[in-house]
Amino acid sequence: MHYLDRSSPFFGNDGFEILKKKTISFAGLGGVGGGAFLALVRCGASNFRLAENGVFDPPDMNRQAAAFGNTMDRKKLDVYVELARSINPDMNIQEYPDGIQADNLDDFLAESDAFVAVIDVEKGEDVKTMTPALQEKHQIPAFTCAAIGFGALMVNYAPDGMKEDIFWKLAKENDAGGGLLPSAMQDNFSPQAMAHMKNGLAKGVIPTTAIGGLASNALLANEVLVYLLAGTGIIEREPVFAPNYMTLDFITQKMNVASVTE
Repeated sequence: MHYLDRSSPFFGNDGFEILKKKTISFAGLGGVGGGAFLALVRCGASNFRLAENGVFDPPDMNRQAAAFGNTMDRKKLDVYVELARSINPDMNIQEYPDGIQADNLDDFLAESDAFVAVIDVEKGEDVKTMTPALQEKHQIPAFTCAAIGFGALMVNYAPDGMKEDIFWKLAKENDAGGGLLPSAMQDNFSPQAMAHMKNGLAKGVIPTTAIGGLASNALLANEVLVYLLAGTGIIEREPVFAPNYMTLDFITQKMNVASVTE
């Protein structure tokens, strides 16, 4: 397909064939998931399960990839499916318009190759609690990322690796307190940006920027590709999984991979 012409020097026919056969499941098509989804489509991935029950509203336009005046009040899932098929008409997409629920998570993950878990932090606690056991059952990794000011924080979980609750327990053990993130993580981000985020949250607003959205889109999509193409010679490193995590901030110009066990 011609839309892949400029990607072919990086992936080659072998890489494209692998990506066409893999199923990537997205729980959430918001500021992180939507842009990451389109990036993977543009890289040649063509089998997806998409779970999203939201609609676009004006605040989404500061960061979400498909949020425009002409998509307001439309279902996010419908818009992203249309965009993906306008890039590649041969997309294979299974739609979950009610979003991920406790009663459909098992089906959603079964026979998937990668799980992108980007449900908003204030939603889906029951789903998040169920996920680790189902990851092990289906042997599927989970990829997560959050937009932080002008950057992003990415934490991924291998199916047989460190679980989310243990990761965050260790991350908070040496926390100096007073921040939105454990201090070892927050030190990689702009202090001024973190202060603005804290003030916004105190007023009931979740502060975000387009730059943070783009950073999280890129980090997340890239790591899914690294995982799917690991061991092929196309990608030269292994993916980052907990206890390791990755931070990126364009204001401080810091990009860091660290471990909560060190």
